Amino acid sequence: MASSFTRAAREELARASGGRRCCRLAEVSALVRTTGSFHIRGGSTEEERYGLHLSSTVQGAARLIYSYFKAFGAEGRLLTRREARFQRRLVYEVHLSGSPAMLQALNELGVLSDSFRLDQGLPVRLLRRRCCKAAFIRGCLIGAGSVNRPRGDAHLEIVSPHAEFGAGLVELLQGMDFHPGLYVRRGQQVVYLKGREEVAGLLAMAGAQEAALQLEEEAVLRDVRARANRLANWDQANLRRTSAAALRQEEAIRFLEQHGLIDSLPPALREVAELRREHPYLALGELAAESPTGLSRTAVNHRLRRLEQAAEDAGWAGRA
Repeated sequence: MASSFTRAAREELARASGGRRCCRLAEVSALVRTTGSFHIRGGSTEEERYGLHLSSTVQGAARLIYSYFKAFGAEGRLLTRREARFQRRLVYEVHLSGSPAMLQALNELGVLSDSFRLDQGLPVRLLRRRCCKAAFIRGCLIGAGSVNRPRGDAHLEIVSPHAEFGAGLVELLQGMDFHPGLYVRRGQQVVYLKGREEVAGLLAMAGAQEAALQLEEEAVLRDVRARANRLANWDQANLRRTSAAALRQEEAIRFLEQHGLIDSLPPALREVAELRREHPYLALGELAAESPTGLSRTAVNHRLRRLEQAAEDAGWAGRA
């Protein structure tokens, strides 16, 4: 089931379709390979013997396919139906009978060889220019691509039942400086890219700049959230440490008072003891700011440690 992000990306890619004739040819070739099924039914005429059915949830893709075959003079029908289950999405179908014009169009797309054999690999002669390669990849993404919502690490897949197509697509992407992987899932060839930079780069190159930008924005937001969480955790841990230290210091002062030892301490220690008793929840820096004699944070920390040591020397067991 395609996610809403995948659907939005496919729609954006379909809006990017067009350009030069060579690019349209490459894109339609990819769409036919990823959305079509060629039928050999038998019969006395070519119309009865062959058929081509193409199906897509992207209206623009179906119209592009239909217009291409119509320009060749191939007779066909553009139909709409709704899925029976799951999301009940609208599905756009192109049905073509096996006319000579249809077969000629498939030969032009590199789907049928001159000897009328199906070619399951990539149409190399249509992919000489970089713009045509980008258009072919756009057609693959519209027809059989999916990309996850970028909450975690970005992941993009293009699925095909044909091993030759999967291997060719991997080689094509590698030649365009991407780093695809390939594995088999339930008999299907799955070509994939992982990582925000790889996925966003491919989407942008194919014409889905908005989807690529959303990937980048999600990554920035994720980094900001992670940093905010780290800072919050650090602040919370620091607060716990400060509270534990203040409680320990108060107990040491209370021990000294209970044993009549506080008045025998040097004036500097009595001053910091009084500060801590008056401000039990302040951190060291804040406690130093409350000092009437302008003590530094280091001086306050040093005197409080001397207070604890004096209590320990007098028999205070301290606090774990």
